[in-house]
Amino acid sequence: MQNNSQISVQQLKALVSSPEGKRLLALLQRDGGENARRAAEAYQNGNAAQAQSLLQDVMGSQEANDLLRKFGGK
Repeated sequence: MQNNSQISVQQLKALVSSPEGKRLLALLQRDGGENARRAAEAYQNGNAAQAQSLLQDVMGSQEANDLLRKFGGK
């Protein structure tokens, strides 16, 4: 069974190709993508807490929440 915090490959593809996903990617790139790169590296090394912490400023923003809500409503 899939955990709510996990998404499928199909969901990820749909998100990344959507207008909302493109805007989220732009938000993640605003520091040159450094935090996103570091978060991905931390996650790959098994440190999900550090990855989440690195992305908190962006993903915890009202804009990101609004974008995710819009995507989830489709």
